[in-house]
Amino acid sequence: MAEIQRKGAKKQSQGAFVWDAVLTGISYMIPFIVGGGVLWGIAKAMGGYNVGNEMAGLAYTEYTPAMVVYAIGSAIFNVCVPIIGAYIAYAMADKPGLAPGFAVGVISNTIKAGFLGAVLGGIIAGYLVIWLKGLSKNVPDSLQSIFPILIIPVVATAATSLLMWYVIGVPISWLMGIITSALTNLQGVGGFVFGAAIGAGMSIDQGGPISKAVALVTNGLNADGIYGPTACKMCGGMQNPLGICIAQIIDRFTGKKKFTQQERDTTISGIVLACCYIQEYVIPFLVQDTWRCLVPCMIGGAISGGLAGMAGLESPSPHGGVFVIALMSNPLQFVLFWFIGAMVTGVLYFLLRKPVAEEQEMGQNGVLDKLLG
Repeated sequence: MAEIQRKGAKKQSQGAFVWDAVLTGISYMIPFIVGGGVLWGIAKAMGGYNVGNEMAGLAYTEYTPAMVVYAIGSAIFNVCVPIIGAYIAYAMADKPGLAPGFAVGVISNTIKAGFLGAVLGGIIAGYLVIWLKGLSKNVPDSLQSIFPILIIPVVATAATSLLMWYVIGVPISWLMGIITSALTNLQGVGGFVFGAAIGAGMSIDQGGPISKAVALVTNGLNADGIYGPTACKMCGGMQNPLGICIAQIIDRFTGKKKFTQQERDTTISGIVLACCYIQEYVIPFLVQDTWRCLVPCMIGGAISGGLAGMAGLESPSPHGGVFVIALMSNPLQFVLFWFIGAMVTGVLYFLLRKPVAEEQEMGQNGVLDKLLG
């Protein structure tokens, strides 16, 4: 969200300013992706996986209940791209940025520039609105009132939309066409490599900047109707906390005492967090034992994500953990790949980790602190 700059606050670089705006746009877009994706999954569970294709040529009055649910999900999905453009511009320029940001997102959808077009268009709209707001301060007082009502929404919307339609949208649309063709139904060796890269990326910093960057790309592709990368992301990410818990379970049975009692007390909570797709559970272990934890997580993530990519697994929902597994193209495959990656992570982490003193404390982590009271 756009924040008020307070006196004495540290000045933010332009790169950080834009990145924060993009993350804001993503945060507002995700609920729409989740809502539309879950409804799509429910529709497919009700009417079969090809319910969308069966709707072609039918009038809306002829839709079955499953088709109606699918149509509602599709309507929600159609605004995902405009939403990210709108809220990127909003985060940069406040409320005056909403209309031009949303409009450029709609144009991006229309010319098939998709997620990337909306991101770039939202940034341009934000900067243009900022410039127009600055310009309004230099005009006579009698004219200042028309800027927020007329000048800014009309000029910014028209300028950014025309720029997207005729200039920046052309190469982006071409690029998105190539990406879509390359990723649609990507399976086999190519799918494994692509999925492994996503899974490993999600396992580096456990919800940090790198994971967020990977998630940003996969969520954007999801908004453009490419669901394979989302399954790779979830499979590669969810295996991390489960893998740490598996290492603790092995430790209990072997008696090696490689984990403190405080750490072992979080095993059940960690499994719950893994099921809810909350990777932050891994952070205290990553902080204390960085390389011994990082390497197994990345290997397990690459295996889980790679297997999902190789099998062409798809997930219409970008988040939700076990609660959305039933909506995937093959739920049993997802569970299998998730557990395979977690087992690899758990066994490797147990083997690499050294025994620790029983009184050793865990690294600080807000999630675990709340769980442990």
